[in-house]
Amino acid sequence: MFIFLFNQTIYNIIMKQLIRKILKEESLKQENLKQTLKQSVKEDGWEFAADLVNGPKDLAKLAFNNDPMEFLNLFNDLNVVQSREEFYWSLFRYKKRNNLMIYNTKNNTLYISKKIFSSFLDEGFGLSYSKMEELMRIWLYDTYNLRGDRTFEMMQIFDWEKSSLSRIG
Repeated sequence: MFIFLFNQTIYNIIMKQLIRKILKEESLKQENLKQTLKQSVKEDGWEFAADLVNGPKDLAKLAFNNDPMEFLNLFNDLNVVQSREEFYWSLFRYKKRNNLMIYNTKNNTLYISKKIFSSFLDEGFGLSYSKMEELMRIWLYDTYNLRGDRTFEMMQIFDWEKSSLSRIG
């Protein structure tokens, strides 16, 4: 009887260790998938990344835990540079001539890429325009110290595809 209990105890210990190892490996795979998807959003755009995982809702779930603020925080490291063509414009971007946001200090207007921000916030997270605007204002204040009540009076979601704003240097 003692040998049976001893063997059963050893078996239980080994099984628990094996289960922990499997769960840890699965957790690492999930974290790697999450980081890969986030990097794809940054480099290739959310539409491309969404195609990899069966659409924007799955992308929101897998990469951002269905948390729109986690998506916005992906863009906390944008380069902010002064436009050479337009003195009053601050450009927010990763690459030259590929602006994601433009802040016009002269008329206190912030232009935001529709393709990058509002499209995914709508399609991936199902947010209304007013909820998007509220989250964007919080994120802009926390990340770039832009305040909707003082720094910028108006925020315009802008369709870059139909304008030259994104290509201003």
